[in-house]
Amino acid sequence: MFYKFFATVPYFAAKAAVRSLARTLAAELAARKIRVNALSPGFVPTNFQSKMGLSPEALDSFGSYIKQSAPLGRFGRPEEIAPGAVFLASDESSYMTAADLVIDGGFMNV
Repeated sequence: MFYKFFATVPYFAAKAAVRSLARTLAAELAARKIRVNALSPGFVPTNFQSKMGLSPEALDSFGSYIKQSAPLGRFGRPEEIAPGAVFLASDESSYMTAADLVIDGGFMNV
């Protein structure tokens, strides 16, 4: 199974830490009119996976797990994540702070 090959605990703990950091910084910096939000992308094929030292079989297992678990049944693409980053950096999000914009094909919500 996928969990035997991939260190999910550190990965998901780091994601939770980023969300917590954004919320804490948003509270601390609000008086300075500084907004802080987080962007939580889903799984997007990058060079990251190749640097983890996993065997091709483990990577295939990971891919199968994502495709079976995510409602959209596939990995994301960078061009699907980028608009969220642009939105958070723009005036369109001027009334957002301490938020976590999740763009993950529904993976974390099911």
